[in-house]
Amino acid sequence: MELGCVVRSAEEAEHAAGLAFDYGEVKGDMLCVPRDELPALTARLRRTELPFKAMTSPLPRRYGCRVVGPDADHARALGVFRDMCDRGAALGVGTVVLGSGQARDVPEGFPAEEAGRQFRDFLVAARDVCAERAMTVALEHLNSTETNLVNSCTEARAVVQAVDGAGVRITADCFHLVSEGLHVRTEVAAAGSAIAHAHTSAVPRGSGDFREETQREFVTALLAAGHDGGLTVEDEFADFGREAAEAAGLFHRILDSTAAPS
Repeated sequence: MELGCVVRSAEEAEHAAGLAFDYGEVKGDMLCVPRDELPALTARLRRTELPFKAMTSPLPRRYGCRVVGPDADHARALGVFRDMCDRGAALGVGTVVLGSGQARDVPEGFPAEEAGRQFRDFLVAARDVCAERAMTVALEHLNSTETNLVNSCTEARAVVQAVDGAGVRITADCFHLVSEGLHVRTEVAAAGSAIAHAHTSAVPRGSGDFREETQREFVTALLAAGHDGGLTVEDEFADFGREAAEAAGLFHRILDSTAAPS
């Protein structure tokens, strides 16, 4: 399993390149620069020589995209999604993590069945956009403070099964599981072979409390599910250079000890 880190700026990417991370995961917001400034940003990121294998937040909050509810506008959301995927593809991104809680939150009183249908339709369309760029879209379950639609691995797996054959995968996230009070091993097992990617962080983010035994349980469950892709640390580091380095050391110890034969 490779270890990555979410970067929110070119400066963080440059710091991450000097740390013990195998790849960077781009926050979509950092790519939201005017089109004429994008080549310079892309070139700066490439100069770090850090592989950028994933991108999160492909529907940045600033655009106010909505994919469920009476104000859902799939054409506009897909336009934003397509543009973000193009920007990520220029960096070599292969996995697009679809969280975007604000875009999928179901308004009070709106039929849950209709919201589910809208969301599945959007996922299939997003899959097509990704497939055209040799990318994979990986649905991320979020905690209920961020959205009321898909709050567990179990629910994410049900969505993936409902669009069977659409090539939609899952991002399993330890932070969201713990935040929801869910059983880590049970939830990761529910996602199983549909897992394409994984996120983790301190709980709460930015606290420095990674709950090492919980992280070890999460990694063990990912390995048991057959996951051999990326595990990205997605945290809010006040001192990126120091705190990200400490996180990298912690997770390498966990990965090394968990993968070691008993």
